[in-house]
Amino acid sequence: MLMSQNLEIVREAFLATSGGDPAAGAAAWDPAIEWDMSGVTGWTEQRVYRGREVVLEFLRQWADSWRDWHFDVEEVRAAGDEQVFVAIHEWGTGVESAASVDQRRYFANDLSGGRVVRVRMFSDRADALEALGLTE
Repeated sequence: MLMSQNLEIVREAFLATSGGDPAAGAAAWDPAIEWDMSGVTGWTEQRVYRGREVVLEFLRQWADSWRDWHFDVEEVRAAGDEQVFVAIHEWGTGVESAASVDQRRYFANDLSGGRVVRVRMFSDRADALEALGLTE
């Protein structure tokens, strides 16, 4: 799979999801996808989610906990043939807490055979870039 094809697969999956529907980008995922939250500062819940249905349920619960949750894809960059960096800016208001979120998150995506097999999420841009062997 060409680097540019993998870049577009990831870009399209994130863009599809950006309006608040986590399932919209799931077609790009491998059935055994791993979603790793270890790089998110202060994350106290489960660290790693495995399998398309488990990841989808986790992301649905996240999206459902916010009113008007959405994000903008700010950057998508290839990191070799089968890795892609993504930066997003997300917004929303907590359904129960009414707290507002306005933050940036960073993703290290690993692909195999044109499918996303692992997503590592980070609070810190430099950490995500480093995970992919990239620098500013």
